[in-house]
Amino acid sequence: LPEQAVLRVYSQARPATVYQILGKDVLRHVLRNTQAEGSTSDARTWWTPELRSDEVTLEIELPMGVPAQAGAIAPPSVSHIFAELEPSAEPTVEAKINESGSCNLDAVCDAGLATQSNAVARMLFTVGGKTYRCTGTLLNDARGSGTPYFLSANHCISSQAAASSMQTDWFYQSSGCNARALSSRATTLYNGAVLLYASGSTDVSFMRLNDAAPAGAFFAGWDASATAQPGQAPVAGLPHAAGDMLKTSKGLVVGQTSCFSTTGSQFGCIGDTGNFYRVAWSAGTTQGGSSGSALFTSDGRYVVGTLFGGAASCSSTSSPDYYGRFDVSYNQALKNWLGV
Repeated sequence: LPEQAVLRVYSQARPATVYQILGKDVLRHVLRNTQAEGSTSDARTWWTPELRSDEVTLEIELPMGVPAQAGAIAPPSVSHIFAELEPSAEPTVEAKINESGSCNLDAVCDAGLATQSNAVARMLFTVGGKTYRCTGTLLNDARGSGTPYFLSANHCISSQAAASSMQTDWFYQSSGCNARALSSRATTLYNGAVLLYASGSTDVSFMRLNDAAPAGAFFAGWDASATAQPGQAPVAGLPHAAGDMLKTSKGLVVGQTSCFSTTGSQFGCIGDTGNFYRVAWSAGTTQGGSSGSALFTSDGRYVVGTLFGGAASCSSTSSPDYYGRFDVSYNQALKNWLGV
């Protein structure tokens, strides 16, 4: 692909909504992937953004004087998302919104977490031709440099190819408390991230976004100085439960444990010590799509963990969730980027 070629992706129904990227930036994505993972099919593939449309057009503009045969493009696979992920202009199409369980709490209703809510983004990314959703959080560093460091879960993004395919939906919140309508502030970044560190020991994924953080985004603080004491550490979560508009949950750290992945999306946790917090909710819960969301101290000031998983739900409110300990992740590696 010629470096100065221009790729445009848009919907025929909404031609004014255009995603545009230079050929050199596509090549940079692919090079970064292959350097990290070798020349695998996933690494060599550049995924077009998800534009919430039944149809997308890929348009390629070559520089003047460059012959058409200078570019060679082949679609190795096609991923068609048939469940709407955002409100649709067509009233007959069911939107992927307001689908989280009824016990979930609208984050907009919690004034104490209003600032921290602006640090959270819904993630869409593709692995092996399948598109997934998780939650991530923008983090500050000790220097306050404004570098867009982004925290999520290893079981969400553990490869550079997945990080390259990621797009993030910011301010994906309701327009008012329990308004059940998407805020007009919602905005999307499409250009993925550089994977800096990923580990299953705390189920952490740490990235640097390729785009600058959107205007109005908040860089969340974190606390790596101490371990939360079971039964004495009130905490709050800010997840995109079921891929829905941002929710909040409140509870307590009730213990520590060791967790490990087993088969597929299953995992197990054993013992009363380890790299994970056991959290019991007193209000709200989590669902699929919440993975990777940050656990905050109850005042919302500091990130102390990232969601691995759990059995908590609206039908099982007493079941715990498990969060990788941020202090362990920080001391293992994240201090190299977030520290002074």
